[in-house]
Amino acid sequence: MTLAPPMAAVAGWIMLGETLSWKSVLAMLVTLVGIGISIITRDSGKHKLKLDLPLKGILLGIGAGIGQGVGLVLSKIGMEHYSEAIPACAPGGMEGMLPFASTMIRAVIGGLGFLILLSIQKGLPRLREAVKDPVTMKFATIITIFGPAVGVSLSLMAVRYAPAGIASTLMALTPVIIILPEVLINKKKIRLKELIGLAVSITGVAMFFLL
Repeated sequence: MTLAPPMAAVAGWIMLGETLSWKSVLAMLVTLVGIGISIITRDSGKHKLKLDLPLKGILLGIGAGIGQGVGLVLSKIGMEHYSEAIPACAPGGMEGMLPFASTMIRAVIGGLGFLILLSIQKGLPRLREAVKDPVTMKFATIITIFGPAVGVSLSLMAVRYAPAGIASTLMALTPVIIILPEVLINKKKIRLKELIGLAVSITGVAMFFLL
């Protein structure tokens, strides 16, 4: 997720014509170095570098970071057009509801996309079974409230009402916040190397917007 702010900057450069200074490029490199520290280890027997995590997980994580960064820029562009389309006679509170309306649009399209993928993978029977399971639906409801409904909406609201750099930097703290639940719930041991890599990547994100 620390890739999201740099990817947002690159997407802004491509889609909005925003410029990237040498300081921004330096911050990107620091972020990538921090990520590299976390996922690459040295094979003591062969003295070679190798991935410390499954390649599939790394690629999916990179895809998630790119998707978050590019999606944030696209959402900002969409909200600007959405704002211009609000009639002059509309209530004053409509402007403040744009992040939630934008999230609803994303959720509807995302839901349709998932249904299409499930249909292709012939997973609709499993979906029907899951819907009938009360425990599954309880957790799915909680996740939906805290994820798309609250989390995504607040991220879009942050972009509208605060400088994008500060908002993106705060949102990039997800890897820091997730450490405690990972330890308490999954009983995972966090190694010093991972903490150092995390600290370096977060420093790179902060440099990206604060230099």
